[in-house]
Amino acid sequence: MKGLLLSTMLISSSAFAGMTSTMPSTYFDTRIPNSHQLSENVIRGMAPRNSKDMQRLLDLGVEKFLMFKIDTNGDVAKEISSLESMGVPAKNMLQLNFPWKDVTDFVPVCEMTVDALNFIKVSEDKNQKIYFHCTVGEDRTGYLAGLYRIYRGDNEMTHEVFEHELCDHGYEAGNPNKGFNVVKAVRASLTPAFLGMVDLIEKNNGKKLTKALCKSFTVPKVNFKEYSCKKSNLL
Repeated sequence: MKGLLLSTMLISSSAFAGMTSTMPSTYFDTRIPNSHQLSENVIRGMAPRNSKDMQRLLDLGVEKFLMFKIDTNGDVAKEISSLESMGVPAKNMLQLNFPWKDVTDFVPVCEMTVDALNFIKVSEDKNQKIYFHCTVGEDRTGYLAGLYRIYRGDNEMTHEVFEHELCDHGYEAGNPNKGFNVVKAVRASLTPAFLGMVDLIEKNNGKKLTKALCKSFTVPKVNFKEYSCKKSNLL
């Protein structure tokens, strides 16, 4: 019986650890793993783990929340319900069913990215603090954070954004603990989407993106010598 209980505890611990980022934070006030500030009012990280995490974000002045992930296990619904009970209005939350693998149609990926980028941009323009996340804050969150820096016009080279905003915070092999099957899946889906969106943003430089532009989205051929991660510089 003890052996069975111990095995169950180990399985549960492993499963929980697999859903928690091991990447270091550079913004410690949230106390949420893998938290970073893109600006005074834009914060990225992994999903809040409990109501204490959510309350801490509210205490930091966060008004808006973007859940950039598929609600596979009902965790997003629970997060939204908890935030609503804490006084966050529904209009201040956005959940997008954004995938991290097995993308065969990039048009809806583009459309969701446009919605996410504009949600963040409007929040920042209105001086409203926003927190956005996927599950562990590494792949989808890094993808979106890098694109937002380019969309906002941070005047950085794409490969520099890729290295410092994506790889350094755990995107694909930036987290050396990530299984290579996950790395390959991210490279096959998210990296082409990232570079395709960069191209779309640059072709419409200074203009607000619309979902209509996604009809002309082109999936680029990726030069993985330039756009693949080595171990994060933060580790």
